[in-house]
Amino acid sequence: MKHDAFTLIEFVFTIVVIGILSINIMPQLERDNISEAAYQIARHLRLTQHHALVEDMFDGSDRNWVEKMWRIRFIKSGKKQCYVVFADRNKLGNANDDEVAVDTLTKKPIYANNACSESLNHNTDTLLWKKFGVNSVSLDQGFASRKHIAFDHLGRPLQIVNSKPIHITSDCLISIQTNNGHTAEITIYRESGFVKVTKIDNNTL
Repeated sequence: MKHDAFTLIEFVFTIVVIGILSINIMPQLERDNISEAAYQIARHLRLTQHHALVEDMFDGSDRNWVEKMWRIRFIKSGKKQCYVVFADRNKLGNANDDEVAVDTLTKKPIYANNACSESLNHNTDTLLWKKFGVNSVSLDQGFASRKHIAFDHLGRPLQIVNSKPIHITSDCLISIQTNNGHTAEITIYRESGFVKVTKIDNNTL
């Protein structure tokens, strides 16, 4: 009499083969959080730069006009990492709803509060700790203590020290790290303001 069902040996063999395949395939299917985080930040840096190019903030009648410049500010709250893109038009140091850039893809404001906490009214993409598992964003070239980068009307990256814009002397490097140890680097070239993801883990791009 013919049987179409699996025998026990066939069943066990099938499970073993599936297990072996899953070990080799699953790592390739894991979400590439570090790349996603790096390219999103780079995209928002370019958007910040775009606003600075389109809307020249220079105002000869206001000696503190540089405080209003378009910028991206990285925020660290405990173990949470986030950022906001805004132009501080009222020069109070905080990003108000009408000062924040809007993501051209999601149509949501690129905003996170100082606690990097969740809010239904804001873009959770900026919550790097939640979306990508990012626990650290570090900047060099004098940006490290202030954690923000502004752009001038030519798209060049600037530090703002004591209400004065200072052009950097070499390229700005932004280093990103996730909870599981993956890293990425974004470079902003000082003369052109060109933004590029230059390294993912140990791979130079």
